[in-house]
Amino acid sequence: MDEIKIKILPEDKEISSKKNKNLLEALIENGINIYADCGGQGVCGKCKVKVISGEFNTEESYLISSEEKKNNIVLACKTFPKTDIIIELIKELQVGYIQTIKENVSLCLQSEQENLEFLLKKQNLDLNPIIKFINLKLQKPTLEKPISDFENLLSCLSDKLKESRIFLNNFEILQNLSIQIRDYNWEYGVLVGEDITENFDTKSTRQNNYEILQVLPYKENKEFYGIALDIGTTTVSASLINLNDFVTIITKSAFNQQIVYGEDVITRIIYSDKEDGLRNLNQKIINTINQIIDSICFEKGILFKDIHTAVVAGNTTMIHILFNIAPKYIRIEPYIPTITFLPSLNAKQVGFNINPYGKIYSLPLVSSYIGGDIVSGVIATGIDLTSDISVLLDLGTNGEIVLGNSDFLVSAACSCGPAFEGVGITSGMRATVGAIEDIEFKDGGINYKVIGNTKPVGICGSGLIDIPAELFKTRIIDRSGKFIRDNKLYSKYIRENENGEFEFVIVKKEFTANNKDIVITESDIQNILRSKGAIFHGLHTLVKYLNLNFEDIKKVYIAGGFGCFLDINKAKILGLLPDIDEKKFVIAGNTSLTGAKMFLVSKKARKRAYEVARKMTYVDLSSLPMYMNEYTSSLFIPHTDFSLFPNVSKML
Repeated sequence: MDEIKIKILPEDKEISSKKNKNLLEALIENGINIYADCGGQGVCGKCKVKVISGEFNTEESYLISSEEKKNNIVLACKTFPKTDIIIELIKELQVGYIQTIKENVSLCLQSEQENLEFLLKKQNLDLNPIIKFINLKLQKPTLEKPISDFENLLSCLSDKLKESRIFLNNFEILQNLSIQIRDYNWEYGVLVGEDITENFDTKSTRQNNYEILQVLPYKENKEFYGIALDIGTTTVSASLINLNDFVTIITKSAFNQQIVYGEDVITRIIYSDKEDGLRNLNQKIINTINQIIDSICFEKGILFKDIHTAVVAGNTTMIHILFNIAPKYIRIEPYIPTITFLPSLNAKQVGFNINPYGKIYSLPLVSSYIGGDIVSGVIATGIDLTSDISVLLDLGTNGEIVLGNSDFLVSAACSCGPAFEGVGITSGMRATVGAIEDIEFKDGGINYKVIGNTKPVGICGSGLIDIPAELFKTRIIDRSGKFIRDNKLYSKYIRENENGEFEFVIVKKEFTANNKDIVITESDIQNILRSKGAIFHGLHTLVKYLNLNFEDIKKVYIAGGFGCFLDINKAKILGLLPDIDEKKFVIAGNTSLTGAKMFLVSKKARKRAYEVARKMTYVDLSSLPMYMNEYTSSLFIPHTDFSLFPNVSKML
């Protein structure tokens, strides 16, 4: 018999699979998401499960410790059931939990509404949402004025939307229009969506275009919402906006479920080219988004049908996958995306759990590796509005850099991996309850701060910057990130693990919430150094390419989730950030999400987004000899060239 049964604990769920499929494939196909950073290649060690009973074949792996082997823990990607089997999932290796983001965490010291209102006023932007609900009171037709119902609607709507072209694509609206308007006694509401294609052509002189989306009952205070989404490679965040008063009601985030197919965009692009690969990736991101929307609606008592639009900002690969567009050629020279300016789509087409007649809009993309999330970040920070030279650093899985001002914008991308999101690190985790976010080594002891003031579970991005910086300051590691094992004060924290690798114990298991030691290994430190090196060297190369110096930069906006907790001085010691005046750094929070909200509520912001996308020049760093020749210099703490870090040198 080719089919086998797999019982999954603690969910007490049973699924069916083929014998020739490994456990990871079987779990993912049945909607059970566990980490597989390497895309199931057996090299990340994240897809561990415990086999309770049943016969199976599994490959030996150095990633499974002898203790784990005794307990029948295996890599799901390398394990093939031979009979019906019972397995137990390891809780911390599951993906997909949803987190409500606290206002002061998500936007760094300001509430979301204050932040949005502040930005709109500061940048002189209008309040003009991309979707409008317009109440109409029609004159009844008579024998003397026998105007058709649709012409009557258009005439009345044109009076409200002056100097606009109004059109209809959905023929279903006409089929019941006459019945509806009489049922509504000639007073009803019309939902219209802005046609953003007017922004595609710089030579266009067309007036505003609006599409009629839906005819609804007349209502003075209609429930009327929009969703702004930041679709990251590792994390997806969403804000619900009331489009009557423009208040941000709630923000939530969750892991991007695509992570089960790989940790970075390149791995996912490769996977998308497999049979059903693109469909699987698309379904994972749609599931992630819908789970967040479901959670928002349940918590706030809001109906799906009252959410009429969603604006998405994301990197180019994520946006292609979201709209089921093959991303294959993004990674093949000359690295060309299928599309950069996307038209709006119906929610029903995309699969979002909002009003099926609602519209989904995407911020414009720039190139294969500079997406709408970076365009969004530029309009959120206002780099394009000032003569001062500024930098936007997005410290996510894909490190992106923009340098420029109102005259020019130059961008670059450097793959720094998801280490700053806690992925691929032994004790790494997201910035949520239980994460060590701040750490200090003092007098032979370790002081740390945990999000939520609970027992720690792991280390989030800001802690992962702090730890190697502190290890270096206290001479526990050398400039290459290797442990100095004869350190008198801290040698007791250093040990050799089962894989023969040295690690530093941050918190012993008896003091953690999950009864596991929290450690950082030499491999973890190397991973962090590669990530920080990619960012710093990318920025340094871009500055030199434009014949500038770091001192010419007036502002450095740090975007990305963990930036809210980042210690600037420790980031400079590590060599992640340039050694310039600390006052020049601005912790900007999730600028991708903020820009998406601006795009949702302001026509001027939408216009600027397209201007920014057109103006921005992309530089392929890998094509510059200076980039490849000097990259290894940035893999040391803080750098091999201490003249780039004069203040850090004095401090040390």
